[in-house]
Amino acid sequence: MTRYTFSKYAAFFRVAVARARQERAEIAGRMLFFAVILGVFSSLWRAVAGSGIAATADPRALVWYLAATEWILLSAPMIHLEIQEAVRRGDVISQLGRPVSYTGSTFAEGLGMLAVRAPFLAVTAYGCAFAFTGWTPSWGTLARVVPVGFVGSALITALYLLVGLLAFWMSDISPVWWVSQKLMFILGGLMLPLELYPDVIRKIARFTPFPAALAGPASLVLGVGTVGALLRDLVIWSLIVACAIWTIFRRATSTLTVNGG
Repeated sequence: MTRYTFSKYAAFFRVAVARARQERAEIAGRMLFFAVILGVFSSLWRAVAGSGIAATADPRALVWYLAATEWILLSAPMIHLEIQEAVRRGDVISQLGRPVSYTGSTFAEGLGMLAVRAPFLAVTAYGCAFAFTGWTPSWGTLARVVPVGFVGSALITALYLLVGLLAFWMSDISPVWWVSQKLMFILGGLMLPLELYPDVIRKIARFTPFPAALAGPASLVLGVGTVGALLRDLVIWSLIVACAIWTIFRRATSTLTVNGG
């Protein structure tokens, strides 16, 4: 990528950053939702531990695990909705004519929004998890979780882009998004570490990008996994998702050309 090409995508990134800074209500809403989720589940796990039922993990560590997964997931902007609306209105036709990749510019905008949301939600994650548990993992552990968690959130943003491209064929992509969310919930270990799931679920999860994006970074809080192995998985799945985006977008634009779009 030349310096000139990079500067074009950087411009999309900066515009998205400026726009995200104006969406204070949405950021505040996500922070409030985040706090409620952590409060509910921290109370649930304390009740389970206090009931005498044998627990397979420290309830405090589980709260921090959930704080990490929710931070990763909530930081990712739902760019698939914007793609769907652009296709419905026909605005995507004019965007395809720009001297820049449509998928590349859309992803750059997503990263811009992610760059604004992630710090606010990270502060919320830390403050709420500490308030509910009175405990924090070591600073070294948190320093490892944050960068790989940001990469995981970027991977989820790319997955949203992939789902959004299906709008070229589907008038409503919400069913696909709904299914992907449920798969992310289960196979990504959103609420509980994958180590607590049955073997069959863990085996299936290995063939999806969800553990690398969610459970992998969050499991570092529990002392499970290594940064090196996680970065390897993130790179592999990022390349796979990028190839899928390129293939689907190429087919989508070919369809528009054949139909005289």
